[in-house]
Amino acid sequence: MPKILANKIIPLKWAKSYKSIFGDIMDNRDELIRFTKKGIGFPFAGLIVMCLCAMVINFLPQRQALIMVIFATGSTFPIAFFISKIFKVNPFAKFPPLSNIGTVLACAQFLYWPVLILVLQLIPNWFPFVLAILFGSHFIPFGWLYKSKAYYFLGIAMPTVGCVMAIWGSEFSYAYTFLALIPLYLVTCLLLLKENSTVKYAVI
Repeated sequence: MPKILANKIIPLKWAKSYKSIFGDIMDNRDELIRFTKKGIGFPFAGLIVMCLCAMVINFLPQRQALIMVIFATGSTFPIAFFISKIFKVNPFAKFPPLSNIGTVLACAQFLYWPVLILVLQLIPNWFPFVLAILFGSHFIPFGWLYKSKAYYFLGIAMPTVGCVMAIWGSEFSYAYTFLALIPLYLVTCLLLLKENSTVKYAVI
């Protein structure tokens, strides 16, 4: 007997197969969460990078500062790797296909660099605003991947704060957006620590 699934009528044996595959993926998601502690190293790395960005923006000439910001964002991965080691987790644990999705989502931010370089050349005062929108929104899928309200918070709060800071104009946005993002990263890190305290970790 056929079974209705996703608004389509498919054979029952296909529905059972789909259910089995989907169940395996969800199980892998739980394993991924336990092995990676919800990717905790990355928000902590982001906090460090954001502090660095806030400093260079306010103490260096604009062009030099923005170039350093671009390089600083590229350092997120190695910093996150070392922080993950401090938490004794493997940020690159393999639980396909979900771990592959996580890697793609994490690497996608490097595709934002051409946009940031263009903004640097044309409208540098809006650089922090654009970075807040792009880098902030990329955290939202991790909320689903890691079953984490912390990532949803950061993914929504960063673009929101970026827009609020922009209300006062480009100069205000340039000077204070990165500073305003630091508390958001700090809250996210604290939320992740709390979330992870309820998870039974795998021994790696």
